[in-house]
Amino acid sequence: MKEIKNIFLKKIDSTNKYAKENLSSFDPKNITCITADFQTMGKGRFDRKWISSKGKNLLTTFYFRLSPSPKNIGSLSLLACLSICKCLEKENLHPKVKWPNDIQLNEKKLGGVLCEAVFSKTYVDIILGIGVNINTTKEELSIIDQPATSLFVLTNNTWDRDKLLADLQKEFAQNLEVFERNGFSAFVSEFDKLLAYKDKTLHFYDGENIFKGHIDSITEDGSLRFYIATTKEIKTFHSGEIVSVE
Repeated sequence: MKEIKNIFLKKIDSTNKYAKENLSSFDPKNITCITADFQTMGKGRFDRKWISSKGKNLLTTFYFRLSPSPKNIGSLSLLACLSICKCLEKENLHPKVKWPNDIQLNEKKLGGVLCEAVFSKTYVDIILGIGVNINTTKEELSIIDQPATSLFVLTNNTWDRDKLLADLQKEFAQNLEVFERNGFSAFVSEFDKLLAYKDKTLHFYDGENIFKGHIDSITEDGSLRFYIATTKEIKTFHSGEIVSVE
């Protein structure tokens, strides 16, 4: 199993950006974990801004190197979501994943994952950004442009960020070891149980069109199988997002 090498920063524009700018200084045989107290330019998918309070949340990036043609590389964000959820389940919480990369509790966003890859002929460098609202207050969450929550708001208790990070590092490193051998197929059944909105009618946007229907299942590479109500067919999507729920 890969070892964890920690880098702690007080303030940075983006932990993912820092990772990309410093790839050559990291140990490619292990996982480098860059964690910041505060990010000034944190972002999610589609360049959406990630708003976070100083010193209160988990803002981290995992860097590691894989073989040149890793199996199911596109599902690494799902693997990170699964790892986060398993840590929260050990704390008697019941998280869900809004496919492909949002962590939810009580149908409100708790965190998200952003996976980026840098390819070369002999390997691929993975930059996996993770943000989780830990001790954010209700007032601080109110400025976010979507329903959001934090562990503090949900439990009315202050959480230890360092402990949660250590638990996540251990969980992810173990899962990554399995992933490198077997791809995402080893996690499909477990991930499927975490899918949010499986019993609801959804509107799904694939980047070009919006489809109405419901989630059918997850494929072995982490893609979404979605039942389209108008055509009564199941279509597989490798990317996209749920834009509304009925």
